[in-house]
Amino acid sequence: MQLIHTNGTVLSSLEMGAQGSTPVLMIHGLMFGNMATWYSSLAAPMAKQHHVVLYDQRGHGDSPVTATGYDLDTQLADLRSVLAHYGLDRRPIDVVGHSMGAVLALNMALTTQDRVRRLVLVDAPLPVGEHVLPDLLNVHSPEVLAGYIDANQNATGGRRRERMHRRLEQLFFHSTLVRDLTDYPTPSDFELSRLRVSTLLVYGRHSHCVASGAKLESLLPAARLELLDCGHYVVEDQPDALRQLVISFLEDRE
Repeated sequence: MQLIHTNGTVLSSLEMGAQGSTPVLMIHGLMFGNMATWYSSLAAPMAKQHHVVLYDQRGHGDSPVTATGYDLDTQLADLRSVLAHYGLDRRPIDVVGHSMGAVLALNMALTTQDRVRRLVLVDAPLPVGEHVLPDLLNVHSPEVLAGYIDANQNATGGRRRERMHRRLEQLFFHSTLVRDLTDYPTPSDFELSRLRVSTLLVYGRHSHCVASGAKLESLLPAARLELLDCGHYVVEDQPDALRQLVISFLEDRE
């Protein structure tokens, strides 16, 4: 594990796998995600053949909660710092993202199209204001937060749940995260139609975001949509099926 000092914070990160291959950057979702989300389901198996880089976004995993910096521009700056740290800022990479991590991955591809070889978006919630904000804006007290955690992470208990509650309490009530997400831009249809990067869209068939996948497939010129039998948390609920799809897509030589 390596620590990256950047933009007023410290990001926890991890590099693994075969150095000579095309690097794969994996970006987790907000609130309940961290780089461990990817580790056993996708990163460790892929590292046998691929150069994999993971990092905890600010306020997640082992990266400390900051008072600000959850807006798109700062998140992209954090991402670029991770790439620069590992010497990946001047070569094409593959990018895999889940949930808000997928939104970040998509915006990276839109702003630096020549830097992304292939893109995997797992249950990207677009627009953010429609699919993410309503639930977050309802969390107005620690008691409501406890219910929010139970609704999204039913298997979490004991000390892990206590740590999660403390961290989410900081994010909800002592940072600008929710406010920053209210200002998150949505790419226009025109911008999406100009993205030529080969893209795999993987959505849960029962996810509240599944309509986003259909829209992205209709707008992105080089996209393919795959539906798995699960909800929004595809990485946890369908790890084997997701791994097969991602590896096949990234290793396809066409």
